[in-house]
Amino acid sequence: VTPTRTIYIFEVGTDLQLTVTFFTPILPTSHDLMSRPVTYITMSVLSTNTHHVDLYFSASAELAVQSVNESVSWSRQQSPGGLNTMRTGTVAQQYCALAGDAVGINWGYLYVAAPSSDAQMAQCVGPQADVRAAFVKTGTVPNDTKSSPGPVTPSYPVLAVSWGMTVTPGNTIEKTLIIAYDDVYSMNYFGLMMKAYWTQLYPNILALMDKAWSDYPSLLLEATQFDVEFFEKMTTAGGDKYSTLTALSFRQVMGGTKLVWNSQNSSIWFFMKEISSDGDVSTMDVIFPASPFFLYYDATLLQYLLLPILEYSMNHTNVLYNLPWCPHHLGTWPISNLRPDQQENMPVEETAGMMIMLAAILQQNPDWIDVLVANYWTLLHNWGEFLLSSLPDPENQLCTDDFEGPIPHNSNLAGKGIIGLGAWAQILALAGDFEDHEVAFYEKISAAYAAAWMQLSNPNNTNHYNQRYDKPGWSLKYNLIWQYLLHLKTFPQEVFDTELAFYRTKLTPYGVPLDNTMPSSDIDSESWVFCFDRTVTGFGELFGLLYDFADFTPQRVPLTDWYWVDQGTQRGFQARPVLGGFWMQALLQKV
Repeated sequence: VTPTRTIYIFEVGTDLQLTVTFFTPILPTSHDLMSRPVTYITMSVLSTNTHHVDLYFSASAELAVQSVNESVSWSRQQSPGGLNTMRTGTVAQQYCALAGDAVGINWGYLYVAAPSSDAQMAQCVGPQADVRAAFVKTGTVPNDTKSSPGPVTPSYPVLAVSWGMTVTPGNTIEKTLIIAYDDVYSMNYFGLMMKAYWTQLYPNILALMDKAWSDYPSLLLEATQFDVEFFEKMTTAGGDKYSTLTALSFRQVMGGTKLVWNSQNSSIWFFMKEISSDGDVSTMDVIFPASPFFLYYDATLLQYLLLPILEYSMNHTNVLYNLPWCPHHLGTWPISNLRPDQQENMPVEETAGMMIMLAAILQQNPDWIDVLVANYWTLLHNWGEFLLSSLPDPENQLCTDDFEGPIPHNSNLAGKGIIGLGAWAQILALAGDFEDHEVAFYEKISAAYAAAWMQLSNPNNTNHYNQRYDKPGWSLKYNLIWQYLLHLKTFPQEVFDTELAFYRTKLTPYGVPLDNTMPSSDIDSESWVFCFDRTVTGFGELFGLLYDFADFTPQRVPLTDWYWVDQGTQRGFQARPVLGGFWMQALLQKV
């Protein structure tokens, strides 16, 4: 597994090898490539003897429906560039009407395409059993298309391709096809229907697929070089196990996002889905742990992620947002329509997260301060004042670890809020001379709050800082890592040293618990506290525990971020983009 490819090698008998490569060039340095809904599938056959080989591929209409009882239609068409394309989609085509988490898209169209110039290829759309039976019997799929439309069940129509070829010793034969999905509309943002960004670059999906096909050789070279450099950089940053686990997580992070075009203000926006834990749109405490990934590659992407939330908070939608803190999320994917009384409020969590991410963006893109001042300055001032009034003790609030319920007097949450105040001071400093008095005030108050935090969370001067101000216990203070990234001096180094030394006493073979209440943890949060060890070797040894979990765990699912550290088993959640937090270690060495 590399960032852009998954490669399977199958041994057929003793002298035949089939290599299947799934290649998605979703490079975060190119908005065009990020937005293309295209994956290349290449099948390579190599033999030490002469053989006739028949290959079969099919994609089911199930990929375009939520329920197999939905009716689908299908068709075939040749693109202007010479691709033989097949497509299927629901008859109803109700765009962005179905919302939820574990639900399938049931609008737009699934495509399979391959070059018409390949005389060894045959294509058809038809019932799965009939098409496969024909292939087994004849070595090819029927070169025709059965009638449509109809429900997916009981025939389960497929878009099928087959090839017949003679393979000779030492000669590799490759066959490549494209699988693509045109969702037509990607997001409903408070009634504004938004299309994928690629629609601004290409007139239609056929034109995009033609361009993708012509780009394939050069993209494969570019992505291969990206992969090589990726492993070199990540190994340097954190060791072999770090580079392996970040490679495994790369497409998981990107796969939870959608780059769209806002036709109302002619700009790119970016949305993130809270996969497997609610299906929410652009949850702030999902964006926050994922943000190191985007900060590492292109801070502008994080800007695009935060813009929909800032606009909602400014009441530039048809919903009046009237809460004094940053919202938690915007709706349920793919519909942003949330009223403030429907919010899962995490006041300090989300407001501090917003301030911290804005300051981190401005480290790389300082000119963006002009946009913030012109469009969101009063809002940000209000949020700064809200943090000021909510600290140093956030009282009884939810935090991102909401599966534990509200944690009163939460020291990790308070630490995030205090870092957030320091971040707000940095934002003010970039705004110009007229904010100088406020800069000094917020710098001074964040330092005073940090001193209070140390006393409140460790009143008896023990070997760790408590989970809560009001009772003994311990927890991972993962939010403090942002002090390093923002180059703040809010908390003294002794806090980090004391906490890391204590965490080492709580290690299991698969990580460190989130707190003293139960032996489970958040894998992204663990990766942040392991960054408290600023040596590559020390970090690598600690991060290796997370690799060992991923390697051992019996649940073969997209990597979970919530698991039992004593057993090495999944507790919940999977496929979430929060694994972008793994990039914190690499980011710290870059900025």
